[in-house]
Amino acid sequence: MNAYGRIAVCGAISNYNSAVGKVTDPQRQFVFKQLRMEGFLVWRWNDRWMEGIQANLQLIREGRLAYEETITEGFDKMPDAFIDMLRGGNTGKAVVKV
Repeated sequence: MNAYGRIAVCGAISNYNSAVGKVTDPQRQFVFKQLRMEGFLVWRWNDRWMEGIQANLQLIREGRLAYEETITEGFDKMPDAFIDMLRGGNTGKAVVKV
């Protein structure tokens, strides 16, 4: 794929007679809802970094944006926390409190 390329999704003919309101299969959702798929790289918006930080902080302060983190206590637990993060054992940001 080229940068900013598009992916056309088709082949849902077996579902054409199904109720659109009951769309569950991801491919059907792309076709029936006419969705687009786009990659995300943060440096594409480097020039708007602080704008995003300020907007997110405001949303957190207003209680409209929540974040999750897994906190592990103790420097000696750092290897365990790292391994757990690599295995997907954390929720949100993995933090080691020393």
